[in-house]
Amino acid sequence: MPKPDVYRAPVTVSRKEFLVQGSDADFRRSIYAMVQCVGRLLACRDAFGKELNLTPSQFVVLMGVAQSQGSGGVTIRGLADHVALASTHVTTEVRRLEEAGLLVKRPSPVDKRSVRVFLRPRGEQEVARIAPFIRLINDVLFEDIDPEALKTTQRVARQLILNSESALAEIRKRQLQRKEQPPAADGSAVTSRGAKRQYSAESRSPHRNEGADSVRREKAKASRSSG
Repeated sequence: MPKPDVYRAPVTVSRKEFLVQGSDADFRRSIYAMVQCVGRLLACRDAFGKELNLTPSQFVVLMGVAQSQGSGGVTIRGLADHVALASTHVTTEVRRLEEAGLLVKRPSPVDKRSVRVFLRPRGEQEVARIAPFIRLINDVLFEDIDPEALKTTQRVARQLILNSESALAEIRKRQLQRKEQPPAADGSAVTSRGAKRQYSAESRSPHRNEGADSVRREKAKASRSSG
């Protein structure tokens, strides 16, 4: 009996330095590990936020102010860069943390059109309260990881962030191309928009509610007869 062919999945990267004997298995394992790592880091961040009754984003903004305000406060733009969130999102979270009595905005002494963000005394207390828990978790997370390995990880992460801008642009281009593609002749690739048009047309069809109309007519006839 002939031996069945062994299926080989196509490689997911074409750079030869990431292939071992033509296989991308090590590359894939690295991707899976990074995704799992990010998920667990986010879970830890969620836990820190819950300790302070804050959302994860609010926790990040609060800690970002604590780490970057110095003696003169931090601008919204500087804070956004520090915590890697959009300025509009940071503005919203700063407002909510102000309302909670944790942060305060003051006019910039340099540019009156700008503001500087500071911790309020209650914010300082909350940061001090959560700090021992954060230290405990970080000590466990980074056990057996040496400083050089951490620096390498930071360089890789920062490069991935930079490269992701181009990668996401390619994804958006692909999505746009898919939207512009006409539906297949056999109707196998009906888009949600196409389906909506189809169902709308059916709802206007005189045959769509034929059965229901017949039932209503029979009920009306029976009602007249009984009357």
